[in-house]
Amino acid sequence: MRRLKRQVRRSQRHTSRPVRVTASTSEVVKTTSPPVLPDFVFLPNAQDRIAIEKLRFAPVGELAIDLVVRKDPQLIPKLREALVQVYFKAAQFRELRKATKRQIEHAKSAERNLTQAIGHLEAACTDGRDGLAQLLAGPPLEDTKGEREMNQFGAATAAIRLDIARSGCALQSAINAEVKKPGKSGERSKRLRTLIEALASWWSLGGGRSIAPYVKANRRDNAPAVVHGRSGKFLALAVALFCGVDVFKKSEVEAALTNVYEVQLAANERAVVS
Repeated sequence: MRRLKRQVRRSQRHTSRPVRVTASTSEVVKTTSPPVLPDFVFLPNAQDRIAIEKLRFAPVGELAIDLVVRKDPQLIPKLREALVQVYFKAAQFRELRKATKRQIEHAKSAERNLTQAIGHLEAACTDGRDGLAQLLAGPPLEDTKGEREMNQFGAATAAIRLDIARSGCALQSAINAEVKKPGKSGERSKRLRTLIEALASWWSLGGGRSIAPYVKANRRDNAPAVVHGRSGKFLALAVALFCGVDVFKKSEVEAALTNVYEVQLAANERAVVS
């Protein structure tokens, strides 16, 4: 007898199983991986990081530097990013500049102390020989009484001696590399001075005129001139940036700019003479 097919009621509906939605690999990576840190957080100077953060995230028109291109507000983000690169360039210059005399003298003193420490640790060893002789010749054959055999303390001092020797070699290499760097070992470059120099370099590459400020002064016979103030496009840019975004005073910016300009002027005169 044929089995009758099961009749499906019209009112009965077949529902499919719910489909499990899985996130794509890229979405999972985005949710699980840590956020990417801004590039300026690794700068060694905290004030550099604060200034760059203002340049990148302050609302358009809020900073004094924005007034430089107020006729074309679309140029404000480009100007700000160019000034951010000025901060990066100045920070890199300070980081790579030759160490001061004081730093090198202290490093050489530390190297001498490490050499003395190695000698004292060799004397603390019961063997009485230096580390190279111990490694090449092994234990002494004539030590019948066991007075020169290695004990636990001697082994510990020998291991420490090797660590100090490696550190001494690394320190000596660092000193030699630093001494060979071009330039003189003087005082560390001040932050404002390097920022002015980096800004002047960007200004010159962009086709800007001289960075020399216009000095308003009254000349006097047989006496220094009386300076009433300084002005100029580059000075206005430097003041808007380093006083409006950074924490420097206008008098400090004017003094640093004057020093940088005098150095450039002397370099140009030497180039003409040679």
